[in-house]
Amino acid sequence: MSSFEFRRAVPEDAEALSHLIKGAMVTYCEESEIPEDHLESMTEEVSTIKDRIANNYCLCCFDGDEPVGTITLSLVFNPLKFNFSDKTMDYLKDIVIAGYISRFAVRRDLRSGGLGVDLINAAIELADRKGCDCALLHTAVNNMRMVAFYKNRGFEVIDSESSRGYLRGLLGRRI
Repeated sequence: MSSFEFRRAVPEDAEALSHLIKGAMVTYCEESEIPEDHLESMTEEVSTIKDRIANNYCLCCFDGDEPVGTITLSLVFNPLKFNFSDKTMDYLKDIVIAGYISRFAVRRDLRSGGLGVDLINAAIELADRKGCDCALLHTAVNNMRMVAFYKNRGFEVIDSESSRGYLRGLLGRRI
């Protein structure tokens, strides 16, 4: 684990988290060749982030009062809501609870230093402690850097779809 303070976010962190997430999503959009208006995280209100903090597990790393990394784990009791094909259905058919990972962001100057690995590992460990059968997430299929990052952490591409205007992969890791 890094030397940063690692803790669950509180509602007062929402505005700073909004800036961190939007900054990371700019890079994600560039690397994925996705227009910024295709990502809901780019127009998300601070009140929505406060709701996510209150209702999910929003894990953060802080440097003093500044968040430098974040990841959210949501418990999904109906993972078949992600089903859009026979391949997805086959993967999810025996899953009772999934941990869905979202809003994963690391400050630009700290990327590739292990903080992202710490965050994803913490989310997977939390999903395991909460009784999840697997961890799921979406990422742009053409963002080879992110796909490789997730594959190196045990995720596999289950399937892909383009309902949001770009090819989005559903990735899973059995726990």
